[in-house]
Amino acid sequence: MTKYKGNKWFVLIAATFVILVLAGCREKPVEKTASFEGSKVQQIKMKTEGQSIKVSRSKDSEVKLRMKTSGELPAGLEAGVLTVSTEPASGFIHLKNETIYLELPEQSYESIRLATASGNITFESQAQTISLNADSGNITVNGFTGEVDASTQSGKINLGVGASTEIQTDGGGQSLKGTVGAANTEASTLSVHSASGNINLEE
Repeated sequence: MTKYKGNKWFVLIAATFVILVLAGCREKPVEKTASFEGSKVQQIKMKTEGQSIKVSRSKDSEVKLRMKTSGELPAGLEAGVLTVSTEPASGFIHLKNETIYLELPEQSYESIRLATASGNITFESQAQTISLNADSGNITVNGFTGEVDASTQSGKINLGVGASTEIQTDGGGQSLKGTVGAANTEASTLSVHSASGNINLEE
């Protein structure tokens, strides 16, 4: 019995040593970039574990992605859909304070869906349908006009522009359903959800 326990501890120690060696040899995350022809991107889907997402306007006609990773960028464009996913299997280094940057050229996208488990989302662009989801982060939207359907479970919604309806308080969270700014002809729709963070809409 004693010999069996000794062998068991030896195996555990050896396994731990191998794991530490592999972790030490792992490539350190560095900032990498990728560009996609804007005219070929109709939809964008991005999901992160805990990184923040910052979307801004591009100065040219390309969609540009920038983030830190220890491997290949977890992004791909297929049939007009640009998908970015930092699930553990992608090899992405999950640093809570890191930010994923996405620059979008001035054009109308069919839909943009951004989701993060615990990071913040800052959005400055336009699309026919926008869905932003932050479980426990803050959401800031700049320069969006159109229909808004926003809700939080325990955060607040702050509007920098007028809306056609008042913010409703429901338990520990808030909700808003109405028009922000001057609705455009494309009837853009913004859907925002936050489990415990703040949502800011600014013109």
